[in-house]
Amino acid sequence: MKKAAKRQSPPSDLVPAWETTRREFLKGATAATSGALGVPAAKAQKQPLLPTVALGPHQVTRMIVGSNPIYGYSHFNRQYDLHMLDWFTDERIVKFLLDCERAGINTWQASYNERMPRQFPKIRAGGCKIQWICLAASWHLDPKLPRTIDAVVEGTIKCAEAAAKLQSIGIAFHGWATDMLFREGKLGRLKEFVDRVHDLGMTAGLSTHNPVILDALESKNFGNDFYMASLHYLSRRAEDWRRDTGHVPVGECYIASDRAAMCQVVRKISKPTLVYKVLAAGRLCASLQEVREAFEFTYKNIKPIDATIIGLYPRFYPDQIAVDTQMVREILA
Repeated sequence: MKKAAKRQSPPSDLVPAWETTRREFLKGATAATSGALGVPAAKAQKQPLLPTVALGPHQVTRMIVGSNPIYGYSHFNRQYDLHMLDWFTDERIVKFLLDCERAGINTWQASYNERMPRQFPKIRAGGCKIQWICLAASWHLDPKLPRTIDAVVEGTIKCAEAAAKLQSIGIAFHGWATDMLFREGKLGRLKEFVDRVHDLGMTAGLSTHNPVILDALESKNFGNDFYMASLHYLSRRAEDWRRDTGHVPVGECYIASDRAAMCQVVRKISKPTLVYKVLAAGRLCASLQEVREAFEFTYKNIKPIDATIIGLYPRFYPDQIAVDTQMVREILA
């Protein structure tokens, strides 16, 4: 019988930067983790909880796992949306959240989704105890509702009521909806949402993409418990783009200077803030060094009481959860 040829590794110049740095990182991360636990690497599975901050009466890890990849919000195009949806079956969602828990993450932030009433029993039956923070919007409950002020506020409150039945620990008003209310001079309507969420026994949050709006929310003090803030101003309209850059982009566009502008306001406000779009929806993931730099920038420029929300899509990099949480441990150490 002819002996099988030994598999050859591809030349180093053909291996993506992410893959080579990933391999190097994992060697060190595995050794460090197994050494700290005093057990062989093969048996080092469940990790200690990541550092936590208070969110009302709850303690949440300073890295919270996001849900955009799970529910097909790629922030690239419809093809990539479907790519994500195809992979994240109910069974994979359960395994994914269990893996996040094992890596030391205790909280999941997810937009309300019509599949959740079916999926949550499976998540809990699988032994997953991860806490859930809901991002509520009228269009998540019923896409057919009009985008008028009344319909958005009333529909988002109904969405919050649906989320409360699934025992979320906090519910936030969607950033796009907040930004719409600001443009229409109707930010005061947010008090109705905050009061209703408190009536439901949940912590209440307000989300935005615009640092000017975040500053306005803090000054008005609607009684919310926390904020969510995007590091990239995604709700710009055509006139905003013309004013800020002189151009109107095709599709979704990210500006590097947005991060510093939002972080400046986040540091000023008194309440905990969950910052998202830390990796610019995957645009800052060309290498592990780029990912680390994005994490380091964010944690350095937010308050010690704040946390990040990070979307993960381990379809091709199954060790992504372990790699990212290890980075966060080192940065926060």
